[in-house]
This record gives sequence, structure tokens and C-alpha cells, in this order.
Amino acid sequence: MQRRHFLFIPVLLAALCTPLACQKTTTLTDTTGLESTAPAPPLPSLPLSTITLPVSLPVSVLETRLNQELTGVLYQDNNLEDDDLMVKVTKLGAIRLRTEFSKLYMEVPLRIWAKGRWQWNACELCKKLQKTEETEFDVTVRTESRMQILPGYTLKSYTTGDFIWGNRKPTLSLGPLHLNLAPFIEPRLKAQLAPMLQLLDQELQKRVPLQTYLGQAWQQLQVPVQLNSQYNTWLSIEPQAVRLAPLELQQDRLRLQIGIDALVKVVSGQKPALSQGAALPEFTPTRSLPPVAQLHVASDISYAYLTQVLQKEVKNQTFRFEEGKHQLTVHDVALTGRGTQLLLDLNVSGSTKAAFLTKKFEGNVRLQATPYYDSESQSVKVKNLEYTLQTRDQLLNTAQWLLQNRFRAQLEKEMEFPVKSQLATIRTSLNQGLQENQLHEGILLKGSAFTLEPDTLLVTPNGLRTLFLASGQLSLSFQ
Repeated sequence: MQRRHFLFIPVLLAALCTPLACQKTTTLTDTTGLESTAPAPPLPSLPLSTITLPVSLPVSVLETRLNQELTGVLYQDNNLEDDDLMVKVTKLGAIRLRTEFSKLYMEVPLRIWAKGRWQWNACELCKKLQKTEETEFDVTVRTESRMQILPGYTLKSYTTGDFIWGNRKPTLSLGPLHLNLAPFIEPRLKAQLAPMLQLLDQELQKRVPLQTYLGQAWQQLQVPVQLNSQYNTWLSIEPQAVRLAPLELQQDRLRLQIGIDALVKVVSGQKPALSQGAALPEFTPTRSLPPVAQLHVASDISYAYLTQVLQKEVKNQTFRFEEGKHQLTVHDVALTGRGTQLLLDLNVSGSTKAAFLTKKFEGNVRLQATPYYDSESQSVKVKNLEYTLQTRDQLLNTAQWLLQNRFRAQLEKEMEFPVKSQLATIRTSLNQGLQENQLHEGILLKGSAFTLEPDTLLVTPNGLRTLFLASGQLSLSFQ
């Protein structure tokens, strides 16, 4: 009997040392790159943003230009034969402009020299009597203009007006007699007022070359603006279309709400290339425009940064499960992307105990997860962390327990990438960089009070791209 027991021990040892029980360390196949060869889907096109640009032209600017251009003789009629009146109108003082009730009001002080001819026939056979006299007097022409924008960005004004007598009134001296000629001159003067008002309309239209202004602004908006030199942040605008609200005249300003539909983005790195922009298109009339400007801001997070953050958390860390029955050590970690998924490559080694036997493995495993932006913590997180199909097949034969334990949940928790500081930098860059930008001589772009809201998170070949919607005030003014 004892001999049989001695014979049984070698048999038992031989059974325990079968490949299943005394298996040497299993090497997991390196899966790096096997699932990443599929081409990534194209990135979605950037949606159009509507930039509401309140263009404001002070009436004082228009007033100055009119006074500079309209000097000396404004109107002259040297033909006495057609209506028995010759008139020369000279600007006497400064033109004054104001706006009220959506109209432009103008006062023009004038000195008028007039030469009139009076003819009288007592009868058909009598000799015609005639006499010419000339006089000089002052009037102030008062006008009111309605304005609208026509196709082609033409400013059209419709002006009506009248006049009041100034300090010098038309009189005629005949010896000791001084005759008031105002009742005789007024009808003729009013008849001559129409061509003067037409002249003022023409001058108003020439002094507000809206198409020139907007054409310059359209071209200059396409020039990238550096918002922050330290982080090399750029504002890139590609205008596509123009919308105009009705012209307003109030508070001594001409105000025009312009909506520019554009592809707007904020990027970091190399200065964006200047695209071959199209010419200023025809505008589309609209009754109202959004009260704020909306910019789509792209923030890129490289895989190198994501890997560095994760390495601090899990590299060279040993995870134990079921009271030490299973353990896993992460020696290295790397993050890449494919399609819409983040790919997590781990170089690991581990062991598992079954009774008094220990089974070891080492090598590389890969997991994939869906990234998303968590606004509460202002960080990028992942969900649905799962082993890839090839890794799952290997773990079934080597460390099946990894498929069921809490390791994935722990990894998912560790994969949190804070971007709060990056967002603060972007927000600061927007608000400081857009405070005042001279796009061109006389064209000023200003922005303020921008806020950021998450929009879309994209997986790109180089990292994660977070798209934010920046809302704030953006205005364009002419100086």
C-alpha cells in the first residue's frame, strides 16, 4: 500500500505540471496599430455663424465732410430770359445736421444774390416798360431727408425743405423809399429750391459711400487677427453673405445693422492662410438680426497631452482585485484615436491564482472609449470603455477575469482630462484680443463679454478637437 502511494505522487506532480497547470508566462500579442488602420471619417463642416455688426456713423462726421466739400457758390443761374430772374447762392456759414424721428434734418445758411426784371405793358399797343434791379439777402434753408439702402448698397435720400429769412432781407431802395421785396421773391426762390435740394441729395449720397465702406470691411474681415501672441491664437473669419436691417437715424447717428454670415473659428498655432475671398455680394433685406455675435471656437488637445495626463495616474501602478487573487501592473500607456473613438494602449503584466497555482501574462492590450465633454467639471471624460475584439479574444485565453472585474471602471474614472485652464485662456484671448482691432484705416473691430458653451467633441488624427460656441458683442465702426 505504501508503495502505491509513492507511485501516485509522481503521477500527481506530472498532472499538475501539464501545460494547463504549470503554464509559463503568456505573452499577449502587440495590438498597436491593428485597429487604427481604418481611415477616420471626414470632420463635419463648420456651421455658419451670424456676426451682427452695428455700423454707426456719427452725423458729425457727415457734417464735417459736407462742410469741407460744400464751400463758396453752391448754385448759380445766369439766365435772365427764361424766368426774369438770375440767382447766385453762396454758403454763408456751417451746415448743421441732426437726426430725429428717423429723419435727417439739415440747416444751411445761405447768402443769395438775385437780379430780377419787371416788365409791364399798359396795353397791347403801348410800349413795353421794363426795369431790372438786384439785391442781396440771407436765408436759412431747412431740409428733412428720408433715407434707405437700395440694391448695390446705394444710399438713397428723399429731401424736402423750405427756408426762413435771415438777418438781411430783400429790399429795394428808391430814393427815400425802401420796398420789401420778400413777397415778390419768395415764389421765385421756392421755385429755385428744388434743384438745390436735388444737389443736397446728390452730396449726401456721395458722402456716405456705403458700398466702399462695406467692401473694405468685407475684405479686411478675411485677414486673420492675432488674439494672443503668447499662445499664438488667431481669429479667422470667412464671410459668406450679407444681411441688412433697415437704416435708422437716431441720437445724431446713422445706424445700420449688418449681419454677416461667416465661417468663424479661433485656432492656435500657425497663422491661418489668407483665402482668396469673393467680392462683396448683394445683401438680403431682413427685419431683425441676432443681438449677439456667435463664434465657433476650436480647441485642440493633442494625444501627447492626453497620454501625459493619463500616465501620471496609471503608469507603473499595480491594481489588485478579489483580495489579491488577481493583480495587474501597467508599465506604459498611450492614447490615440480612430473614427469617433479614443484608443487606449496598455503595456501590462499580471497574474492570477487558482488554488495554489499562479498563471502569469504580459504584453499589450487595447481598449476603446467614446470621449465627451463634461461641462460641470470642465474636463474631457470617456464612457463605454471596452476592450477591442482582438484584445477580448486574447484575454479569454489568458486572463478572462480582466473582462469582468472593476479594472475598466477604474480606468474610465482615471481618464479625466481637465481643460479648464485652456478654456480660461481662450476666453481671455477673445475678450482681450478683440477689445480693439484696427482692421484698416478708419475701420475698427471691437468685441467684449464673450462666454463659452460646449458644442461638439471630435476625434481627429492629431488629438481631440473641442468646438465651443462663443457668444458676445462684436461691432464694426468707421472712424
